Amino acid sequence: MNITGTLPIITGMNIRHRGRSKKTLTLYDAGGWYLLPILLGIPVVGVVLDYFWNYLVLFLGLRWLHITVSTKRKLIYCAIATGIGLLIDWLYYEITWGYLYLGNLRVPPMFARWGTEPVLEFSTILLPMAVLMAVNYAASRLYLRVNSKQAVVVGAIMGFFTAPWLIVVYVVFID
Repeated sequence: MNITGTLPIITGMNIRHRGRSKKTLTLYDAGGWYLLPILLGIPVVGVVLDYFWNYLVLFLGLRWLHITVSTKRKLIYCAIATGIGLLIDWLYYEITWGYLYLGNLRVPPMFARWGTEPVLEFSTILLPMAVLMAVNYAASRLYLRVNSKQAVVVGAIMGFFTAPWLIVVYVVFID
């Protein structure tokens, strides 16, 4: 069905307009796995690196405490820790230096500009560190099924070493 006389008819790789000269069309395939890092970029690479960093810290912490946990449990624990940790890191950044918008709730940043009070800004790392310690304590007690003393140590190790140090260093010292 032809609506108007100027719609093109696609035949193979050629486009022919009725009553006009023949024009060719070349189609290129622009797809594949290599486009994933280009399109998603640093966020995907950052999440993957964060996941492996969490796994390394957990692995070394459990080894130091002489706790044996199956690899599957460690992998799932790290997925949970990475997901919750990313949320905590994002909230920390938004509350400290960005504007947090949650529906009608508007929370202004603690600091008007980055690097204005470096010592105070650096000390704010204690907030996400404490939250990460508490989350990892609860997750290790409930999911890894370790005793309370071991869970405190696992929570402290994970909270300290997986805190958003790079955000603080970048904002306070580099930018």
